[in-house]
Amino acid sequence: MSEATREESNKYGVLFWVGTVIGWAIIVYGARLLLADDEAEWFNTVRLAAIGIIAHDVIWLAVSVGTGWLLSRIIGREIPFWIRWAGWTTAIIVAMWLPVGRRYGDRLNNDTILPRNYTNSIVILLAVIWVGAAIYGFVSSRRPAERSEG
Repeated sequence: MSEATREESNKYGVLFWVGTVIGWAIIVYGARLLLADDEAEWFNTVRLAAIGIIAHDVIWLAVSVGTGWLLSRIIGREIPFWIRWAGWTTAIIVAMWLPVGRRYGDRLNNDTILPRNYTNSIVILLAVIWVGAAIYGFVSSRRPAERSEG
């Protein structure tokens, strides 16, 4: 085996392949459960999956790429990685939180729907994200720069 082929086969590492196998096992298990369900509504399941794919690939990716491009033009590319990561993670978490934070789907006299204080939860989660990112930024700034020999 040539050196280039060996490097290509080790490119992703063991954790990637373990995660891939576990992910596909979960998908296969879910598909088996769906096929075994006598009350499954196939049209709605396919429709929901299609909407999810379109929402992610067309809308969310377009918004992400467009916003990233716009911010890089306005602010520049000098923003450290950890701030960019924490900012995008915050945007994703807030987008996912908005429906429950605004209490969409809340029902009167039904304590089981939206029973928690989601505002406190998002504040704590965002604090953990930003503190973790700041720690990463601090630690990475203390490390000597690695030089690549080419």
